[in-house]
Amino acid sequence: MYNVLIADDEIEVREGLKLKVDWQASGFQITGEAANGLEAESLLKAGHYDLLITDMSMPVMDGVKLLDVCRSYIPDIRIMIITGYEDFQYARAGIRSQAADYLLKPVTRDDLKSALERIKASLDKERKVRDESEMMQWRLSQYYQEMKGRFLMDLVRGDRIPPSSLSERLRLFHLDAWQESEVCFITAGIRSTRSRMEAGGRDLEQLRLPFHMLCHELAQLHSENIQMFRDHANAATVHCVIARGLQQEFARRLTEQADALLDVDVLIGIGRPVTGLARWKEGYLHSLLAWNMAWRQGGPTPAPVTDHSPLLPEETSRTLHRCLVRGQMDAFGDIIRKELRDAFAISSPRFYRCIFQISLLMESILADVPRDLPEREPIGLSPDWVLLMESPEQAERLLMEWAQQYAFGERETHAEQTVIESAKRYIEEHYMQDLTLTNLAEQYNYHPTYFSEMFKEAAGVTFIQYVTEMRMRQAVRLLTETGLTVWDIAELVGFSSPGYFSSKFKKMFHMSPSDFRLAATRKKQQS
Repeated sequence: MYNVLIADDEIEVREGLKLKVDWQASGFQITGEAANGLEAESLLKAGHYDLLITDMSMPVMDGVKLLDVCRSYIPDIRIMIITGYEDFQYARAGIRSQAADYLLKPVTRDDLKSALERIKASLDKERKVRDESEMMQWRLSQYYQEMKGRFLMDLVRGDRIPPSSLSERLRLFHLDAWQESEVCFITAGIRSTRSRMEAGGRDLEQLRLPFHMLCHELAQLHSENIQMFRDHANAATVHCVIARGLQQEFARRLTEQADALLDVDVLIGIGRPVTGLARWKEGYLHSLLAWNMAWRQGGPTPAPVTDHSPLLPEETSRTLHRCLVRGQMDAFGDIIRKELRDAFAISSPRFYRCIFQISLLMESILADVPRDLPEREPIGLSPDWVLLMESPEQAERLLMEWAQQYAFGERETHAEQTVIESAKRYIEEHYMQDLTLTNLAEQYNYHPTYFSEMFKEAAGVTFIQYVTEMRMRQAVRLLTETGLTVWDIAELVGFSSPGYFSSKFKKMFHMSPSDFRLAATRKKQQS
């Protein structure tokens, strides 16, 4: 319903207008009446009105001055002028000014109904444009946040990102200033509620979304110094990378707000400070360790990490990755057995962090390997299972069961198909980056030439064709769902220049991106 204000010094006219049409059936409701321009001005400033129906000749403040008020305070309000024949020239001045329509007294039912239909059509069109714009901005915001969250997870998992693509992504997500900054990571999750609900129960599950929203709102207050992200494999936790010096204050405010607004206790782990993107994985794992150790010890929170020993060597991580992707489970078991025993012999924190790093590697690979799996509860970096680990043998058994359960590798005879499925999933997740055959082959420990032949045989198209088709599918989605320029879309889907993007798009769809968007818009309007 659109709100209507009637301004006329004759009460008979106001009452007559109310009775001449079915206002609700026409899409309007009369929510205000005024006997002169001054009263109308007060109502306009106090409430929201879509249509003003006014006489031009009124005491105290006439219609001309009232139009000036509208022009100043509510420039988009629709105005219908009602005037006598003798004031017709007087009314035309208002019409030229901004009035949507005018009617001569006495107003007939048909004239009023027709005028309202015209005004409603205009308001509906404006509302539709506004709603579509808001929806487009919302979709773009969701798309942007999703991409940014994935990028942050790539960084903390230690995924290798080509230098050129890394620079572009940092600029796109306004993270340039973070490259060499000293930061801390925070891992936070609900530990328990104040009420009779038990941790882990259904009611606690329902509190996770409000908790995530609370974390997001607090992070937004310091958006230049705090970046929040989530690992969707583990819904229980929220992660933040924070400029050093703010971590304790953020943890304190989060604890207080969760207590006051959600009536929950929060468990918070604070990682050791690290400098440079290359060490983000280390800082992230330290916060996971601090969070897990605080859970084991029952507080206090926020808990700092106390173990500063190095992570698994990069070469060991690469070897584990290769074994999982190729399905070499015996070799995988041999490596983790040694690493878990060595870590256990050093300290409990080192042991638990070793488990975290291996499981994080497994989650990273699992995200890149699509499989038809039965419904299962996700196994993530949660204290529910880490708490059970009292020996290297237990940890090894659980990790091996997880690896077998999710079938990271089929068998040696099917390893190559597994690699290509993983590579295709990786392309689908990282199409916006600077993807090259050489880099992808290196990631899966294959020679580029052999990997190229293997990819074409398994996928049915060349590596370049597959990447291009993936990018074009995303470009089509952005062209039809957002108002982004072709330049922006080209950058978002990973093309080096708008010209090259347009050329490839026209070759595939036989029309330019702009013409495609226009055709899609027309088709949508017709439907």
